[in-house]
Amino acid sequence: MRKRSLALACASVAAGLLLGPVPAAHAAVAPVLYGVGSGDHPGDGLVWLSASSDTAITSITAHLYAPGSAADAPEITQVSDFTPDSSTSFANMWRTTTPLRLADLGAYRVVVDLTDADGDTTTAQSTYGYEYELEANLTDLRATPQHPDYAHQDVTVTGGFTVTDPRTGRTTPAANTRVDLEISGDPDATARTDADGRFTYTYHVNSASSDTVNAWLRPDEPWYQSRANESVEVRAVQSNTRVTLNAADLDVRAGQAATVSGTAEVYVGGAWKPLAGATVDEIWSDEFGGVASRPVTGADGRFSGQLTLPKSGSVEVQVRSGTFLNWSPSQQVKVYVASKTSLTGFTATLDKYAGLTAKGRLHTGSSVPAGADNKVELQYSADGKTGWKTMKTVTPGSSDPESGASFKGTFDAPYKGYYRAHFKGSRNWQESYSSVVHATRTPTRIVDGNAAPEPVRKGRTITYKGKLQHYTSGAWKAYAGQQVKILFKPKGSTGWYDMGNATTRTDGTFSKGFTASKDGTWVAVLLYPNSTHLVSSGREDYVDVT
Repeated sequence: MRKRSLALACASVAAGLLLGPVPAAHAAVAPVLYGVGSGDHPGDGLVWLSASSDTAITSITAHLYAPGSAADAPEITQVSDFTPDSSTSFANMWRTTTPLRLADLGAYRVVVDLTDADGDTTTAQSTYGYEYELEANLTDLRATPQHPDYAHQDVTVTGGFTVTDPRTGRTTPAANTRVDLEISGDPDATARTDADGRFTYTYHVNSASSDTVNAWLRPDEPWYQSRANESVEVRAVQSNTRVTLNAADLDVRAGQAATVSGTAEVYVGGAWKPLAGATVDEIWSDEFGGVASRPVTGADGRFSGQLTLPKSGSVEVQVRSGTFLNWSPSQQVKVYVASKTSLTGFTATLDKYAGLTAKGRLHTGSSVPAGADNKVELQYSADGKTGWKTMKTVTPGSSDPESGASFKGTFDAPYKGYYRAHFKGSRNWQESYSSVVHATRTPTRIVDGNAAPEPVRKGRTITYKGKLQHYTSGAWKAYAGQQVKILFKPKGSTGWYDMGNATTRTDGTFSKGFTASKDGTWVAVLLYPNSTHLVSSGREDYVDVT
């Protein structure tokens, strides 16, 4: 709608009343012109004017000049039949009584002569001029339905326009003229009137809040349309909704998306029906953030969304409130996220007594498994591929789960084999395996161990002999250059005494003599093998000393 000079004139009058005290009667104060306009009904062809003075204004003459005319152009007409007007709330208003019938529409330049009762005069040009234009009038603006719902989402706007032409004073239907529709919350639209000045436009309601629909006629010539009766309110009706989930809980691995699905329904026509084209909010959150999926329901009301949760938690599922829909009651899906785990730094070491020590670290992310979940199995396989057997189960210690909780276990083991650590996992933790490591030591044995002679006289020499072998390349072979320790346990004693060492010869044999002093048992042992061999001992031989 174009701004009217009359409104500006009215505002000027109000402002003029606040300028200060009225000057003394004896002072010469010239009248003041505030504005000239065509009023709320320009089709009437009347001239409205606002002015004031310290005494009553006794004479008003308005000189009108053609639109766009030069400053020295002759006037088109002049009017002086002004009468005070009280039809508005503004003071100091006048209007003419005889309609102007000018040849052309447009903004006329106006110069006004004012005289008051004191004889003071003013000649002033109106700032905004006189707008001589068509008056568009809207009738019977309607929206059907005015309260659309889920089953009736389109609204048809209808109405009619007439135009009053101040040049003739006639009012006629506004035929074949563009109409601009302003719909709050929706893009503006355009319609066109028919021969009777009627127009029709249908739009789809997209806002849950009320729409205000305004219609404006757009004739090609200068025009004005009053705001009276030019709008209608459209407010959507929202229906109840509900969600039925396909599953109440889900299991996924960390980094894997959980698929949350179900069916949405809307209550319309007294029954629950599939809800199509609605957005479903699927949201998981905690104090550090959140994850969301917003699937749209199909024609059958079904929906399916995917969310990748950082940890286990509940996903809230609701039909989102929309133009015709209320929020549905919230439903929950419990998603169990199995956190990623790993076993690192795994080693398996076989000592000289065939005792295997396995150790490593269990990594479980940001938290520590509880109870029975916090167990690591130490496993053995002969070939490192099949037949894995759990040899021992251990509990990792308390530590930062990101840097890893250490575990350790010791058990008797074969002289060679393959080992790994296994974390079984649970609903909250993924299963994991360590790398496979090989542990071996070469077996040794002492054969033909014998203490002689027996019996032996006290003070005589007793000699212990034997042969040291090790198992290599699939066979028992002489193990030369090794220190074999000879041990003696006197009769009635529980302890062994170190009697000295014997070095094995090229063929693995060894011998060492001792002075016989008392009855007892003799034995040879490989007690301190190198890092690749196992300990071994020979036959215990009891000798009587006479």
